[in-house]
Amino acid sequence: MRLSKGLFLGCVFALGLGATACGDDEPDAPSCTVGSQQYRTDLFFGRDRVGDVPVSEAEFQGFVDTVVMPRFKDGLTLYDANGQYQLEDGTLVHELSKIMVLLHDGSTARSADIDFIREEYKRQFNQEAVLRIDSTPCVAF
Repeated sequence: MRLSKGLFLGCVFALGLGATACGDDEPDAPSCTVGSQQYRTDLFFGRDRVGDVPVSEAEFQGFVDTVVMPRFKDGLTLYDANGQYQLEDGTLVHELSKIMVLLHDGSTARSADIDFIREEYKRQFNQEAVLRIDSTPCVAF
């Protein structure tokens, strides 16, 4: 869906996120002084659908319950967001979205789970893209 892809690109530029990790080791990354280094993946789910009503809260929660939680049983953080971006013709578009934060070990299996979640959301809700941003923060509980 063109609207969702624009939202995701707009979010990246608006947030100014420059440092990302793609699952590779970062040999020059500083060691953690507090906690331990883990992988963090942020997923941006647009809720607008072309020719249909937006993805409802109930539909999204059903997706989390049936697709996400079986793969990330330890939990996640989920929050609402409002995105906006400008189309090539100058039209300003606003879209409701959900942002999901997952902490994990960065393994190939975890990455595959995340990509499955993205593909399943696109399939179920007629989306063009689900933005994925990976980083390796220091985490302490």
